[in-house]
Amino acid sequence: MKVNFSHDSKEFIFKLKSHISKDNPSRAKSYTTKLVSRIRDMLQHPYIGKVNATFDNENIREIILDGMKIIYMIYPNSVGIVMIYQYIDLDESNLEIK
Repeated sequence: MKVNFSHDSKEFIFKLKSHISKDNPSRAKSYTTKLVSRIRDMLQHPYIGKVNATFDNENIREIILDGMKIIYMIYPNSVGIVMIYQYIDLDESNLEIK
């Protein structure tokens, strides 16, 4: 199953890497690389996540990984990462799925 990252999810990862780099540049690169790899591995089985309550759509799901919520959409031949965020920081009711 192919996993595609939206612009917003990529931006979150780049900001996370930048934030970690302030203290430890080598750790920032290894952590974000490992995070992306773990997301791709987990989503080879896309129904592993629970249905996101905000959208209440069988194909819009979420997983929690390292204190981050990953919201994704299941398509016939791929998974699209819609948003990644520290799940205590964002009100999901304002998100739009395209």
